[in-house]
Amino acid sequence: MWPSRHFAVFPAQWRIELEQNRIYCPDQGSLRSELYGETWFAIMARDAITPDRRRKLAAIAQLEYQTRIRMTPLITRLGITGIDEAAQREKGMRLARQHARQSWPAFIGWFIDEIGRFVTLYDEMERNSTEEDAAILAELARHERALLEFACLEAESLPDRSLEPVLALLDTQNAVNTG
Repeated sequence: MWPSRHFAVFPAQWRIELEQNRIYCPDQGSLRSELYGETWFAIMARDAITPDRRRKLAAIAQLEYQTRIRMTPLITRLGITGIDEAAQREKGMRLARQHARQSWPAFIGWFIDEIGRFVTLYDEMERNSTEEDAAILAELARHERALLEFACLEAESLPDRSLEPVLALLDTQNAVNTG
């Protein structure tokens, strides 16, 4: 459904790690991205100019929250500590302010490129996970693919269907069906 070019976009350090066949594992960055993502999308939803965008952004914020909660046992088990939650929430606020100035099509185009990197990373983490971590890493990969599919459907002028992949992952759809 989405362009395959988005799966090949990596920051340089991830590309090097792939080339060296290193196994990925979740780190502080995984949880940090859910923390700032939750804040970022919640603020964008609050400030959205249309009910449709407000509903979509609120659903994404809910998915970020749900994923963060589901990641917590894995993060704890791996002994990952030292995450400055206030700093990550501030980052989310900065991102919301930054993207509030963009048109919706410009934001969606940027988001496709940005989230494509995470799809690749989490897919690789899932493929290289231990049996113990496989379920949560598979969920993280599904989470990122759902966000990418949402953005691609928006870009393809299919806004009536774009939220479906996000809603499919939420524990409850009722939390986002108000608008």
